Amino acid sequence: ATLLNKDSSINSYIHLIDFNSVLVRIFGAEGMINRDIETSTYAALCIADIAYRYLGRFNNGRVEGWLDGYLPLECTDLTHDKTSLEIAKEMARLHCVFEVPEGELRDHHFGKEGDVITVGLWEQLSSWMEKAKGYSEFKTAYDTERVEKLSLSAIEREVQNFISSFATASAAPSDNGDSTASICGSAKGKKSGIVFCHNDLLAGNIMRHPETNKIQFIDFEYGGTNYAAFDIANHFNEHAGGTSVEENGQTDYSRFPNPERQKRFCVEYVMTIKRLEGMKKSGLVESEADENDDVHAEAT
Repeated sequence: ATLLNKDSSINSYIHLIDFNSVLVRIFGAEGMINRDIETSTYAALCIADIAYRYLGRFNNGRVEGWLDGYLPLECTDLTHDKTSLEIAKEMARLHCVFEVPEGELRDHHFGKEGDVITVGLWEQLSSWMEKAKGYSEFKTAYDTERVEKLSLSAIEREVQNFISSFATASAAPSDNGDSTASICGSAKGKKSGIVFCHNDLLAGNIMRHPETNKIQFIDFEYGGTNYAAFDIANHFNEHAGGTSVEENGQTDYSRFPNPERQKRFCVEYVMTIKRLEGMKKSGLVESEADENDDVHAEAT
Protein backbone atom coordinates (compact mmCIF):
# COMPACT_ATOMS: atom_id res chain seq x y z
CA ALA A 1 0.00 0.00 0.00
CA THR A 2 2.40 2.62 -1.27
CA LEU A 3 0.22 5.65 -0.53
CA LEU A 4 -0.32 5.01 3.17
CA ASN A 5 1.50 7.15 5.70
CA LYS A 6 4.52 5.50 7.31
CA ASP A 7 2.63 5.20 10.59
CA SER A 8 -0.09 3.14 8.86
CA SER A 9 2.10 0.24 7.72
CA ILE A 10 1.19 -3.44 7.75
CA ASN A 11 3.13 -3.68 11.05
CA SER A 12 0.35 -1.78 12.84
CA TYR A 13 -2.08 -4.66 12.34
CA ILE A 14 0.18 -7.68 11.78
CA HIS A 15 -1.42 -9.27 14.86
CA LEU A 16 -4.65 -9.78 12.87
CA ILE A 17 -3.07 -12.26 10.44
CA ASP A 18 -4.46 -15.79 10.51
CA PHE A 19 -2.78 -17.83 7.83
CA ASN A 20 -5.23 -20.70 8.30
CA SER A 21 -7.86 -18.73 6.40
CA VAL A 22 -7.08 -16.04 3.84
CA LEU A 23 -8.61 -14.71 0.64
CA VAL A 24 -6.32 -14.33 -2.38
CA ARG A 25 -7.83 -11.73 -4.71
CA ILE A 26 -6.71 -11.53 -8.36
CA PHE A 27 -7.28 -8.12 -9.91
CA GLY A 28 -9.55 -7.72 -12.93
CA ALA A 29 -11.04 -4.67 -14.71
CA GLU A 30 -7.74 -4.01 -16.46
CA GLY A 31 -7.05 -0.33 -16.98
CA MET A 32 -10.28 0.82 -15.32
CA ILE A 33 -9.03 1.03 -11.74
CA ASN A 34 -5.81 2.44 -10.29
CA ARG A 35 -4.78 -0.53 -8.15
CA ASP A 36 -2.20 1.44 -6.14
CA ILE A 37 -4.92 3.87 -5.06
CA GLU A 38 -7.48 1.12 -4.57
CA THR A 39 -5.21 -1.06 -2.43
CA SER A 40 -4.04 1.85 -0.30
CA THR A 41 -7.66 2.90 0.20
CA TYR A 42 -8.61 -0.65 1.16
CA ALA A 43 -5.79 -0.80 3.71
CA ALA A 44 -6.96 2.51 5.21
CA LEU A 45 -10.54 1.19 5.38
CA CYS A 46 -9.27 -1.86 7.26
CA ILE A 47 -7.40 0.29 9.77
CA ALA A 48 -10.68 2.17 10.35
CA ASP A 49 -12.45 -1.20 10.89
CA ILE A 50 -14.71 -0.64 7.87
CA ALA A 51 -13.22 -3.23 5.48
CA TYR A 52 -11.88 -6.60 6.59
CA ARG A 53 -8.16 -7.37 7.07
CA TYR A 54 -5.68 -6.26 4.46
CA LEU A 55 -2.69 -8.61 4.71
CA GLY A 56 -0.51 -7.67 1.74
CA ARG A 57 -0.21 -7.21 -1.99
CA PHE A 58 1.54 -8.95 -4.87
CA ASN A 59 1.91 -7.92 -8.52
CA ASN A 60 -1.65 -8.51 -9.75
CA GLY A 61 -3.60 -9.02 -6.57
CA ARG A 62 -3.61 -8.95 -2.78
CA VAL A 63 -4.25 -11.11 0.28
CA GLU A 64 -7.14 -10.37 2.64
CA GLY A 65 -8.63 -11.99 5.69
CA TRP A 66 -11.29 -14.63 5.18
CA LEU A 67 -14.77 -13.79 6.46
CA ASP A 68 -15.39 -17.13 8.13
CA GLY A 69 -19.06 -18.09 8.25
CA TYR A 70 -20.26 -15.10 6.20
CA LEU A 71 -22.32 -15.48 3.03
CA PRO A 72 -22.97 -12.98 0.22
CA LEU A 73 -26.53 -11.69 0.07
CA GLU A 74 -28.95 -12.52 -2.72
CA CYS A 75 -31.16 -9.82 -4.23
CA THR A 76 -34.17 -11.25 -2.40
CA ASP A 77 -32.34 -10.79 0.93
CA LEU A 78 -32.30 -7.02 0.37
CA THR A 79 -36.08 -6.95 0.76
CA HIS A 80 -35.95 -8.30 4.35
CA ASP A 81 -36.48 -5.48 6.84
CA LYS A 82 -34.01 -6.68 9.46
CA THR A 83 -31.24 -7.10 6.90
CA SER A 84 -32.06 -3.80 5.21
CA LEU A 85 -31.78 -1.88 8.49
CA GLU A 86 -28.42 -3.49 9.26
CA ILE A 87 -27.19 -2.39 5.82
CA ALA A 88 -28.39 1.16 6.58
CA LYS A 89 -26.38 1.16 9.82
CA GLU A 90 -23.22 -0.10 8.12
CA MET A 91 -23.56 2.44 5.31
CA ALA A 92 -23.91 5.21 7.89
CA ARG A 93 -20.79 3.92 9.64
CA LEU A 94 -18.81 4.07 6.38
CA HIS A 95 -20.02 7.60 5.61
CA CYS A 96 -19.50 8.96 9.12
CA VAL A 97 -16.51 7.12 10.57
CA PHE A 98 -14.06 6.70 7.71
CA GLU A 99 -11.68 9.58 7.06
CA VAL A 100 -9.22 9.22 4.19
CA PRO A 101 -5.66 9.65 5.54
CA GLU A 102 -3.87 12.90 4.81
CA GLY A 103 -1.41 12.96 1.95
CA GLU A 104 -1.49 11.66 -1.61
CA LEU A 105 -4.41 9.34 -0.94
CA ARG A 106 -6.62 12.14 0.40
CA ASP A 107 -5.54 14.45 -2.43
CA HIS A 108 -6.65 11.80 -4.91
CA HIS A 109 -10.09 11.30 -3.38
CA PHE A 110 -10.92 14.81 -2.16
CA GLY A 111 -8.82 17.08 -4.36
CA LYS A 112 -6.04 19.51 -3.47
CA GLU A 113 -7.97 22.79 -3.22
CA GLY A 114 -8.30 23.22 0.52
CA ASP A 115 -11.96 23.48 1.51
CA VAL A 116 -13.23 22.49 -1.95
CA ILE A 117 -14.13 18.80 -2.09
CA THR A 118 -13.99 17.11 -5.48
CA VAL A 119 -16.78 14.69 -6.46
CA GLY A 120 -15.38 11.83 -8.53
CA LEU A 121 -18.67 10.58 -10.00
CA TRP A 122 -18.81 12.53 -13.25
CA GLU A 123 -15.09 12.36 -13.99
CA GLN A 124 -15.18 8.60 -13.47
CA LEU A 125 -18.14 8.18 -15.82
CA SER A 126 -16.42 10.27 -18.48
CA SER A 127 -13.21 8.25 -18.11
CA TRP A 128 -15.03 4.94 -18.50
CA MET A 129 -16.97 6.26 -21.48
CA GLU A 130 -13.74 7.28 -23.23
CA LYS A 131 -12.23 3.86 -22.57
CA ALA A 132 -15.31 2.08 -23.91
CA LYS A 133 -15.39 4.22 -27.05
CA GLY A 134 -11.70 3.49 -27.63
CA TYR A 135 -12.36 -0.18 -28.43
CA SER A 136 -13.66 -1.41 -31.75
CA GLU A 137 -13.67 -5.03 -30.57
CA PHE A 138 -13.97 -6.61 -27.16
CA LYS A 139 -12.80 -9.94 -25.73
CA THR A 140 -15.54 -11.95 -27.41
CA ALA A 141 -17.80 -11.46 -30.42
CA TYR A 142 -20.75 -11.60 -28.03
CA ASP A 143 -19.34 -8.71 -25.96
CA THR A 144 -18.71 -6.67 -29.10
CA GLU A 145 -22.30 -7.24 -30.23
CA ARG A 146 -23.67 -6.20 -26.85
CA VAL A 147 -21.67 -2.94 -26.90
CA GLU A 148 -22.89 -2.10 -30.38
CA LYS A 149 -26.47 -2.46 -29.20
CA LEU A 150 -25.78 -0.08 -26.30
CA SER A 151 -25.19 2.88 -28.64
CA LEU A 152 -22.48 4.49 -26.52
CA SER A 153 -22.68 7.84 -28.32
CA ALA A 154 -26.37 8.16 -27.44
CA ILE A 155 -25.66 7.25 -23.83
CA GLU A 156 -22.86 9.82 -23.69
CA ARG A 157 -25.17 12.55 -24.96
CA GLU A 158 -27.79 11.57 -22.40
CA VAL A 159 -25.26 11.75 -19.55
CA GLN A 160 -23.98 15.15 -20.72
CA ASN A 161 -27.54 16.47 -20.95
CA PHE A 162 -28.18 15.19 -17.44
CA ILE A 163 -25.08 16.94 -16.09
CA SER A 164 -25.95 20.16 -17.91
CA SER A 165 -29.47 20.14 -16.50
CA PHE A 166 -28.05 20.22 -12.97
CA ALA A 167 -25.43 22.79 -13.82
CA THR A 168 -27.98 25.25 -15.19
CA ALA A 169 -30.94 24.46 -12.95
CA SER A 170 -30.08 27.18 -10.48
CA ALA A 171 -27.24 29.59 -9.93
CA ALA A 172 -28.50 30.59 -6.46
CA PRO A 173 -26.34 29.25 -3.63
CA SER A 174 -27.93 27.30 -0.83
CA ASP A 175 -27.56 28.00 2.90
CA ASN A 176 -24.26 26.13 3.09
CA GLY A 177 -22.69 27.97 0.16
CA ASP A 178 -23.25 25.25 -2.43
CA SER A 179 -25.28 25.56 -5.61
CA THR A 180 -26.91 22.86 -7.69
CA ALA A 181 -24.00 23.25 -10.08
CA SER A 182 -21.77 21.67 -7.45
CA ILE A 183 -23.13 18.23 -8.36
CA CYS A 184 -21.13 18.47 -11.58
CA GLY A 185 -17.76 18.99 -9.98
CA SER A 186 -17.01 20.05 -6.44
CA ALA A 187 -18.51 21.64 -3.38
CA LYS A 188 -17.28 23.65 -0.42
CA GLY A 189 -17.36 22.59 3.19
CA LYS A 190 -18.55 19.48 4.98
CA LYS A 191 -22.26 20.28 4.79
CA SER A 192 -22.47 19.40 1.12
CA GLY A 193 -23.25 15.75 1.83
CA ILE A 194 -20.03 14.59 0.15
CA VAL A 195 -18.46 11.58 1.86
CA PHE A 196 -16.42 8.53 1.00
CA CYS A 197 -18.94 6.16 -0.64
CA HIS A 198 -18.80 2.50 -1.56
CA ASN A 199 -20.55 3.24 -4.90
CA ASP A 200 -21.35 -0.41 -5.67
CA LEU A 201 -23.56 -1.83 -2.92
CA LEU A 202 -25.23 -4.61 -4.86
CA ALA A 203 -26.24 -7.78 -3.02
CA GLY A 204 -23.04 -9.69 -3.84
CA ASN A 205 -20.87 -6.99 -2.25
CA ILE A 206 -22.65 -7.30 1.09
CA MET A 207 -21.72 -10.22 3.34
CA ARG A 208 -23.86 -11.35 6.27
CA HIS A 209 -23.26 -13.78 9.09
CA PRO A 210 -26.37 -16.02 9.28
CA GLU A 211 -26.21 -16.37 13.06
CA THR A 212 -25.39 -12.82 14.16
CA ASN A 213 -26.87 -11.00 11.13
CA LYS A 214 -23.71 -8.84 11.17
CA ILE A 215 -23.12 -7.05 7.88
CA GLN A 216 -19.73 -6.59 6.22
CA PHE A 217 -19.21 -4.62 2.99
CA ILE A 218 -16.63 -5.97 0.54
CA ASP A 219 -15.18 -4.97 -2.85
CA PHE A 220 -14.47 -1.27 -2.38
CA GLU A 221 -12.72 -0.95 -5.76
CA TYR A 222 -15.21 1.67 -7.02
CA GLY A 223 -15.18 3.54 -3.71
CA GLY A 224 -14.52 7.27 -3.66
CA THR A 225 -15.90 10.71 -2.89
CA ASN A 226 -19.53 11.09 -3.81
CA TYR A 227 -22.83 12.34 -2.50
CA ALA A 228 -24.05 10.19 0.38
CA ALA A 229 -27.46 10.15 -1.29
CA PHE A 230 -25.92 8.40 -4.31
CA ASP A 231 -24.87 5.42 -2.20
CA ILE A 232 -28.40 5.14 -0.81
CA ALA A 233 -30.16 5.55 -4.16
CA ASN A 234 -27.78 3.21 -5.97
CA HIS A 235 -28.30 0.56 -3.29
CA PHE A 236 -32.07 0.83 -3.77
CA ASN A 237 -31.56 0.42 -7.51
CA GLU A 238 -29.45 -2.71 -6.93
CA HIS A 239 -32.52 -4.43 -5.45
CA ALA A 240 -33.57 -5.07 -9.06
CA GLY A 241 -30.50 -7.22 -9.71
CA GLY A 242 -29.43 -8.08 -13.23
CA THR A 243 -25.71 -8.28 -12.47
CA SER A 244 -25.25 -12.04 -12.08
CA VAL A 245 -24.34 -14.41 -14.89
CA GLU A 246 -27.68 -16.16 -14.50
CA GLU A 247 -29.66 -12.91 -14.74
CA ASN A 248 -27.66 -11.78 -17.79
CA GLY A 249 -28.67 -8.15 -17.38
CA GLN A 250 -32.36 -8.88 -16.79
CA THR A 251 -33.63 -6.74 -13.91
CA ASP A 252 -36.69 -7.21 -11.70
CA TYR A 253 -37.92 -3.83 -10.48
CA SER A 254 -40.78 -5.42 -8.57
CA ARG A 255 -38.15 -5.78 -5.83
CA PHE A 256 -37.43 -2.03 -5.80
CA PRO A 257 -38.20 -0.75 -2.27
CA ASN A 258 -41.51 1.06 -1.97
CA PRO A 259 -41.65 4.52 -0.29
CA GLU A 260 -42.32 3.04 3.14
CA ARG A 261 -39.31 0.72 2.98
CA GLN A 262 -37.16 3.55 1.67
CA LYS A 263 -38.28 5.69 4.60
CA ARG A 264 -37.41 2.99 7.16
CA PHE A 265 -33.97 2.61 5.61
CA CYS A 266 -33.31 6.35 5.60
CA VAL A 267 -34.58 6.82 9.17
CA GLU A 268 -32.24 4.08 10.41
CA TYR A 269 -29.38 5.63 8.42
CA VAL A 270 -29.98 9.12 9.90
CA MET A 271 -30.40 7.78 13.44
CA THR A 272 -27.09 5.93 13.14
CA ILE A 273 -25.34 9.01 11.72
CA LYS A 274 -26.59 11.08 14.69
CA ARG A 275 -25.45 8.41 17.10
CA LEU A 276 -21.97 8.22 15.58
CA GLU A 277 -21.60 12.00 15.39
CA GLY A 278 -22.54 12.21 19.07
CA MET A 279 -19.93 9.60 19.91
CA LYS A 280 -17.25 11.50 17.96
CA LYS A 281 -18.06 14.74 19.77
CA SER A 282 -17.94 13.07 23.17
CA GLY A 283 -14.73 11.20 22.37
CA LEU A 284 -16.30 7.77 22.79
CA VAL A 285 -15.29 4.79 20.71
CA GLU A 286 -18.07 2.77 19.14
CA SER A 287 -17.77 -0.20 21.49
CA GLU A 288 -18.23 2.07 24.52
CA ALA A 289 -21.36 3.62 23.09
CA ASP A 290 -22.82 0.22 22.22
CA GLU A 291 -22.78 -0.63 25.93
CA ASN A 292 -24.98 2.39 26.67
CA ASP A 293 -28.58 1.53 25.83
CA ASP A 294 -29.59 5.17 26.00
CA VAL A 295 -27.28 6.43 23.25
CA HIS A 296 -29.35 5.13 20.34
CA ALA A 297 -32.59 6.33 21.91
CA GLU A 298 -31.21 9.83 22.39
CA ALA A 299 -30.42 10.05 18.66
CA THR A 300 -34.12 9.90 17.86
